Amino acid sequence: MKREIPILLTILCGWMVITAFFTTGGVPAAWNDELLAWGVIFFSVAFLLGIGNLVRINLKQISARHPDWPYKAILLFVLFAYLGIGVAEIHGWFGWVAADGNTETLRRDWIYNRVFAPLQATMFSLLAFYIASAAFRAFRARSTEATLLLIAGALVMMGQVPMPIPVPAAVETWIATTQAFLMSVVNTAGQKAVIIGATLGVLATGLRIVLGIERSYLSE
Repeated sequence: MKREIPILLTILCGWMVITAFFTTGGVPAAWNDELLAWGVIFFSVAFLLGIGNLVRINLKQISARHPDWPYKAILLFVLFAYLGIGVAEIHGWFGWVAADGNTETLRRDWIYNRVFAPLQATMFSLLAFYIASAAFRAFRARSTEATLLLIAGALVMMGQVPMPIPVPAAVETWIATTQAFLMSVVNTAGQKAVIIGATLGVLATGLRIVLGIERSYLSE
């Protein structure tokens, strides 16, 4: 029964949500709202369990003096500090008087804009060099497909950044038009194809779960 009950509950909940999606009002819609509310509760509990597991694993590695234990200690410190700041923001603690005379509080968005955003920009600026190196290795005209990729990539880059040397206005206009065509037509078509394929994959996986065929959530 340890396997049959979770499978039965999953199938029932899945069919309830599907029925509510294709109907309006009535009992299915009420069931859907109730299931969504329970889903939020379960997600919160799973989130707390994830935090507990993260703390347990990192504390064990810190106590064992793992080679990178200082980074794990920083991770736990930032985790609980940010969590504490969020709780303090809800209750309005840690207030101070700003230069304009208004009372302000320590807010999570201030930390995000002053700490996280600059660090994120630094990380992506470093990744730009790795991307340029990978693009240099990939953009080699070894085949017809690689040649087309090289030409398209060069046109897109020339359309995105200023030209290092003066070029005729007609050439600059042609590059901008071609770049816009590649991004709005060719690139968009490829993205939609990937999205459609991913959607079909999600739909197939959802049907396998609802029908009781897919049981990976049972850790089998």
